[in-house]
Amino acid sequence: MRLTDQLKQIVLDFEAEVLRAVANGGKQPYIERAMTRADDKLRAMQAGADADLLEAIFSAAIEIETKSKMAMEIAA
Repeated sequence: MRLTDQLKQIVLDFEAEVLRAVANGGKQPYIERAMTRADDKLRAMQAGADADLLEAIFSAAIEIETKSKMAMEIAA
């Protein structure tokens, strides 16, 4: 699996986890845990990453943060 595919999978896994949490009445702590797990996976990919990969990792992190905020607003 290519690294960019791994990034996409991290974001997709995060989205699925958050959607399940919100659909089941999950509140902010569930969303924060999903975000933390995704962020941990992204941080693990940073070691030894070149500039292009770092840019992609940061883009994925921003996407996850944005979607987390949206989910928290819905769950509130």
